[in-house]
Amino acid sequence: MDISVSVQPFERIYEVIMPKAIFEEILEHVKREYPTEACGVLLGLISEGRSTVKKIVPLRNVLSSDSAFWFELRDWMKAIIDAKKEGLDYIGIYHSHGREHPLPSLSDRHRMLECPGEVWVIVAYIPGKEPALAAYRVDDYSSGLARVYLTVTQDY
Repeated sequence: MDISVSVQPFERIYEVIMPKAIFEEILEHVKREYPTEACGVLLGLISEGRSTVKKIVPLRNVLSSDSAFWFELRDWMKAIIDAKKEGLDYIGIYHSHGREHPLPSLSDRHRMLECPGEVWVIVAYIPGKEPALAAYRVDDYSSGLARVYLTVTQDY
């Protein structure tokens, strides 16, 4: 018996467009959780390497840590499944760092390998300072960290 499985390659995301209202939602979540790292899911539309964030789903940081995060996998999967039912694509995740620069930590880089191709948006937030954000992805075990162009726009 011949069983063949066809696996669709993921569409590489080179650009993330985030409406300002979505960024403000993320920032409010980050501020509420500070100093604990906040985390959540980015959902929207992906086409020709460009993703537009249409919705976020905040998740609970089960580590309750100011230097690491993770979430219940069932909550993460539910957010993705519910989004698919709404016609939205899974773009990736966001999380915060309580420092000035939105650079992935070593543990972030390790975790990024678990879901190759997903985008990680990192928000660097310290109260009283301007927040900074950046987006990254890792495509596979033989790839390095790739910076993803991120634009916060006024319009939805």
